[in-house]
Amino acid sequence: MDKYEVIGTLGEGSFGRVYKAKQLSNGSSVALKVISKRGRSTKELKGFRRECEIQRDLHHPNVIQMLDSFETENEIVVITEFAPKELTAILSKEGYLSEEKVQQIVWDLLSALYYLHSNRVLHRDLKPQNILLDLKNRAKLCDFGFARNMSTGTHVLTSIKGTPLYMAPELIDELPYDYNADLWSLGCITYELLMGTPPFCTSSILHLIRMIKHEQIQWPTFLSPECTSFLKGLLQKNPSRRLTWEQILNHPFVKGHILISKTTGPMPLTVALTASTQEAKERQRKDSINNKHLKGAISRIPNDMKQNTNSKSEKNSNEFKKSSSTTKNTSNNSQGNIKSKDLTKSQDQNEICKENLVILKNNKDNISNSKDGNNSKLSSKEEEMLSKCLKERLNLIEDNRPIEPDEWIVFLRRSIQEVMNGEITSLIQPNQTNIIVSPLKNSNSHNRVICFVTKLLSIAFVVKGIQIEQVEQIKKVYLEVKLVPNLIYATKLLLRESKSGQSVSTASSDSSQQNDEVKSGVADVYKKADSLDSDDLQALGGIFMLVCHLVYLQDEFLIQFCDAVLILNVFSLINLLISLVKKKPRITMDVLSILTHTIRKLPENTEIVEKILLSSFSSNIEIDFGDMLRNSDPILRERTCYFILFIGKYFQTSTLEKFWSGEVQDTLEALVFDSMENVRNAAETAVNELKHKDFYIKSSTSY
Repeated sequence: MDKYEVIGTLGEGSFGRVYKAKQLSNGSSVALKVISKRGRSTKELKGFRRECEIQRDLHHPNVIQMLDSFETENEIVVITEFAPKELTAILSKEGYLSEEKVQQIVWDLLSALYYLHSNRVLHRDLKPQNILLDLKNRAKLCDFGFARNMSTGTHVLTSIKGTPLYMAPELIDELPYDYNADLWSLGCITYELLMGTPPFCTSSILHLIRMIKHEQIQWPTFLSPECTSFLKGLLQKNPSRRLTWEQILNHPFVKGHILISKTTGPMPLTVALTASTQEAKERQRKDSINNKHLKGAISRIPNDMKQNTNSKSEKNSNEFKKSSSTTKNTSNNSQGNIKSKDLTKSQDQNEICKENLVILKNNKDNISNSKDGNNSKLSSKEEEMLSKCLKERLNLIEDNRPIEPDEWIVFLRRSIQEVMNGEITSLIQPNQTNIIVSPLKNSNSHNRVICFVTKLLSIAFVVKGIQIEQVEQIKKVYLEVKLVPNLIYATKLLLRESKSGQSVSTASSDSSQQNDEVKSGVADVYKKADSLDSDDLQALGGIFMLVCHLVYLQDEFLIQFCDAVLILNVFSLINLLISLVKKKPRITMDVLSILTHTIRKLPENTEIVEKILLSSFSSNIEIDFGDMLRNSDPILRERTCYFILFIGKYFQTSTLEKFWSGEVQDTLEALVFDSMENVRNAAETAVNELKHKDFYIKSSTSY
């Protein structure tokens, strides 16, 4: 940094800051992009370094030149050439540009794109914000954060990158794409420069998606025939009908004005494919479609389940499957009493995943019911494989990409208004609902964004005018996109304080409790109840009010809740939520209702509720049923009575004795005379059901 003198700030984003600086050796102006490493995941830092690697090798007059880069202990610093003008600023000031000015900018951008594509580089985030102009008004591409250098064997990409306003239809549809996606984005930019707005423009992301997929572009009549033809050629929704590079170079709107660089990599994307390469591309495209992960619709199967080439692992796995298939199932599976069967290579991989989930649950039941469990215990590799399988099936894949809270809140507010006005398309289309759900699994989501997501997803159940048939559609979509598991995952991300790469030993002497939340070798450390602020509590309140409503609405939601708690190992996290009785009693009420309903409807999953309560000893969280029974809120008193009733009926005596006392018993019996009828009825039912139980009689005698 001692080579440069910072003059001022040029911009700031989620990645860091950009400064204008002077190079001390020659006095020239440069731009310094400073990216903080703090709070960044390894994946994010890898992405920033990849951006540097790509841009370092780019040398073209229409591409911002990277001059240097280095890292300090806390920062990544990238130095590039300085361009004084921003296209967005010009467009904002003038509204739109003349066709002549736009044509010159298009020449420059096509020159840059031709160079990139000739070297098999896709920009993937073309938009006015990433276009600068130098003192000669020459347009230059910048920001290669989403850029991808395609290897010679790669013909299509599948990861979704870019900005929705300029995103090609094939990306919206989550289909494989190639360099054509950049050309669509260029068409959108050209259209915006000429008209003042992009071809599809709305503040609602869901409405934007519908427009890109289904609506026709309105073509202006005041443009020259050459310009209109060029625009129509780029803005073809079907990428196979879009202008090819050969057609672009010969189009009258740009012919003779595209700078053709001599620097070309092997197999440039700008030349026509041979028959064999076209065949390989089509095969790769079809394979990508068949194997792609549809959010909330198709479970993505882990590679280690598809390609088990290690003979020893395969042998161990087969022995495990054979052993498990002959083990007597002592409890019903939460998915519906599915019996284990022999697994063959020809079976559908999703069915294998479901079978292994059954084996995992049954094996855990057998371990807990046996004295030593050594003969039934899963190997760490098998446990990891099965956990990964279920996590994929529940669509619980963490996203750590940057997220813009303000933009999301604007979008969600408008979407809420749409639903209140009777427009519920966004909630009955899985792909669109998946977009709404996406912040729930983003570790960078702000708690206010989560709060608005839950409001939007909840409002259809209370707004007037929504028909029963529409509510049924919404429920079906919520099940398909795995809404409840994603809400539990959002809770985990919201309250997660830190991660350690090593297993963390707990204070509990109970080995099963020690293992539950460190089984994968990575233990989550959650925030303390006292550290939660009002925004945290509001988000958590919205999450569990919605979860509580859904699990009572349909048993499948309850099954998904149990699966999520099991696979995410969030026993202590749910326990923490119960302890929020003094800060946010509503959360405690909803959690108790969910757990009570779990025992009542799915008694085979009582062990999950038991582990939630027992985790209080390893996490030093105090759960006092006496305090809950004495709470001023009658709803909490009532729900605590019913919860005590069901744990008293189904828990093991050794577990109950950890929470039961003469004081709790006396308080419960006193509520038979409570001023609120509902509380009296709940307390009376609990006392009458439990007074003959051994733990109750023992407590009466000893107290």
